[in-house]
Formats: sequence, structure tokens, C-alpha cells
Amino acid sequence: MFENTFQGPGTGTYVDHTIEILLMLLVAFLLGLLLGYILWYKWHKLYQELNAEHIRLKGVHLELEKEHASLRYQLEESEKDNANLRRKVMSLEGDVAGLRFRLDKCESDLAGSLAASTSGKMAMAAPIFVAPPPNPDDLKVVEGIGPKIEELCNGIGIWTFAALAETPVDRLREMLDAAGPNFRIAEPETWPRQAELAAAGKWDELKEYQDFLTAGRNPGA
Repeated sequence: MFENTFQGPGTGTYVDHTIEILLMLLVAFLLGLLLGYILWYKWHKLYQELNAEHIRLKGVHLELEKEHASLRYQLEESEKDNANLRRKVMSLEGDVAGLRFRLDKCESDLAGSLAASTSGKMAMAAPIFVAPPPNPDDLKVVEGIGPKIEELCNGIGIWTFAALAETPVDRLREMLDAAGPNFRIAEPETWPRQAELAAAGKWDELKEYQDFLTAGRNPGA
């Protein structure tokens, strides 16, 4: 019965065509599967390479972040050290200015002492008449010297800053003592130093020195 169904005119040809179609489909499927595998393998390999590169770059990024954080910390510490060093420099500059002032004062006192020992007390007490120069200095620029004391200085021959700078402090005190009790309260210790700066035209240093003084006297004197 079945044989009669599958046998007959054209049955063999139909079966052959069916087999050919199945074989073609099978070959196409296998080719598609092979091509898919090739493509999958290729892209999978590329994915693995890209993922490995991503992991490597991520590690490099983390190392760079650590290095950046370390450098930023070092920068902050350097800025702190720089600020501390700047404060120390300013403090040292202030100390140097104070020491320079003390040195200048010691040199002035030493010069006055040497002049006093050379000339002697009698020579210091003797009035010296010096004619006024064509352009006498304004001695009132010196803090502690007013119009009256300027007249006293002129009376003993002091008309210029240079002359005042070379006058011993003891000589100035004798001048004030001889002028009476109203002048004895004046303290001439800083006058020669101020006059020396004025004679040299060092007005900024003179202003700084006078700001340091109190009524023409050294603080604490």
C-alpha cells in the first residue's frame, strides 16, 4: 500500500529534489554556523583584547590618580613651608634692622667717646664760634630739636647736619645744661645719628629711625 503511494510517475525525481533541497539547506546552515562561529570568535577575541586594554588603562588611571594626589599633597606642604620661611625671613629682616640700628648707635657712641677723649673736657666746654655757612641746614628736622635748641646749636657753631653729626653727645648735654633748667630735660643722644642720616640724604632711613624713637629718645631711655 505504501509502496504504491510513494511509487508512481515522477516519484523518484521528487525525492531527489527534496534531498537536494535538504542538503542545500544543511550546507547553508553549516556555512552560516561556521560563519557565525568565525565572526563570534573574531569579535569575542576583540572583546577580550579591548577588555584587557580597558583593565590595563584603568590600572594606569588609578596609578596616575595616586601620583596626582601625592603631588598635590607635596605642593600643599611646599606652600606651607614657603609661608613659614617667608615669615622667618621677615622676622630675620626685622632683627637685622634692629641690629643695624644698634651697630650704628655703638659706632656713633664710640666716635663720640673718641672725640671726647681726644679733645678733653676743657676743649668741649669752650664755646666755638663758627660763622654761619651760606646755606645752613634746618636743624629742626632732627626730632628733639626745636627753634630754641637750634639757636643754642648755632651759638656753639653747629649750623649743618654734618657738624651736628660730628658733635659728641656730651658736648650737646653741656650746651643744654649751660642754657638752663628748661633745656636740661632734652635728651640729645640720638641727634648725631639723625643728623648723620640727614646729611647723607637718607630721608627714608631717617623717617624709619624717627618712627622708632619716642620724642627723639630711644624707647626705654
